Amino acid sequence: MNTSFEEKLKNMLQDIDSIKTPDCLDTNTIGFYAENRLSQEDKQKAEGHLHSCLYCLKQLNDMQELLYYERHKVTLSPKLLDKLRGLRPKQKEKVQKESLVQIIIRNIKNCLLFSTRQWRYSAVGLASACIAVLVSILIMRPETNLPHVPQIDTNSFVNIKALSHDGKLLSEAQGVVVNAKGLVASNLEPLVGASYLQITLRDGRTYQTKNIWKAEDKNLAVMKIDNDSLPSIPIADINQINIGQNVFVVTDPSKAKKGFKESLISDLKPMPGKHKDSVTQYIQLATISTSITKGALVDGQGKLIGFLMTEEKNINMVAPIADAERLAKQGKAIPLSELKHSKFSVEALNFYMKGILARDAQQWDKAMEFYKKALKLNPNLEGAYIELGYVYYRLHKYDLEAQEYEDVLKINPKNPDALYGLGTNLETRGLFKEAIEKLEKAVACDPDDAETLYELGLAYLSVGQKAKAMALYPKLNALGVCRTFV
Repeated sequence: MNTSFEEKLKNMLQDIDSIKTPDCLDTNTIGFYAENRLSQEDKQKAEGHLHSCLYCLKQLNDMQELLYYERHKVTLSPKLLDKLRGLRPKQKEKVQKESLVQIIIRNIKNCLLFSTRQWRYSAVGLASACIAVLVSILIMRPETNLPHVPQIDTNSFVNIKALSHDGKLLSEAQGVVVNAKGLVASNLEPLVGASYLQITLRDGRTYQTKNIWKAEDKNLAVMKIDNDSLPSIPIADINQINIGQNVFVVTDPSKAKKGFKESLISDLKPMPGKHKDSVTQYIQLATISTSITKGALVDGQGKLIGFLMTEEKNINMVAPIADAERLAKQGKAIPLSELKHSKFSVEALNFYMKGILARDAQQWDKAMEFYKKALKLNPNLEGAYIELGYVYYRLHKYDLEAQEYEDVLKINPKNPDALYGLGTNLETRGLFKEAIEKLEKAVACDPDDAETLYELGLAYLSVGQKAKAMALYPKLNALGVCRTFV
């Protein structure tokens, strides 16, 4: 049975309302947050809610977009208004009463034509809801064009086949060329159990490899193609990524629009225990779609942000693409055969993600429970040990904290995060000489980590080595760190 357009519209409005909860932010709060006008305390409260609320994240994204239009005095063009009017199928009978679609279009037009002094966040919220509904209906209508998706160079995407020793196909994965010298990144999970990989470019050229770099706690694999002139995808600047920003999961680069799934950035998570201005360790992704998917994550300009690492329904984690190049620089490639007996588990990654969410909510017992479940399923999850160590730190169980970092170093002696954590743990216990040894190793592994350099400087000062501490200051200054040792 065909459903009328207005009936679809009413149903869609009901669906949007079903996402909203009594705890959702009001439009004024969302507006003040979008314009950075909240106090620091109110901003933190708002972000605490935004991190887990799909409804408010969508409202924030639409608010930011419409505020941009208002500031730049951008109005809806007659062509766009005609297009919106054209969404409604032609009726044989004339209806004297103003239709629901006409009301929506009138409200959108009025909102976007407000002068600065007339602007009201509630009006923006109404326009946001209207646009969200219309965009959703565009998706529902197969004969209508889908919303804007970024332009990407499909030649930078490759097909990866995981093959057994006798050439039998075990699985396939999407890969992305992350630099012109032949570095390819992909999810690790589809490659576990293979004897070798066959990597096929869009033009049909094929390469093989038996070695990869891996990060099990990020579901990330990196491999090298023997070609140093490949088309690579541009990399997004993670410092330009904001909470509430629209992003896209590339599920199939060969399908211009149907191969993209729109999502939202809901949080940026640094290394536990480090300052908020440190490098983002994970990106939290939210999507209204309940379908589980994997793939590369790109921004609105088609720049690569990272790869989805978990397979939960509405909220997932993404490993920043910077981790792929770091793996190749700092780690050592291993034969695929070493993964055959690995206990790699996607379920373990999902527990790991839930542990991070519990940690952010300062629910230490729950976080501990999730991390332990993750490690039981996969004892090689380096990040879970580090996160668990941080939980012990918050509970003042410093001996247990140190043990978690030492367990990581048994798996990977050059893990800079474990070395950093153990170094700060030793500082906390007054063992400064031992702390310096660990922090110096961490700096050797990751020379551009400002937080580690700063902690090393403090450790030097603690043993009276002021000259060594001050020698680190120019490097910190070059990295944009404003803190000083004195």
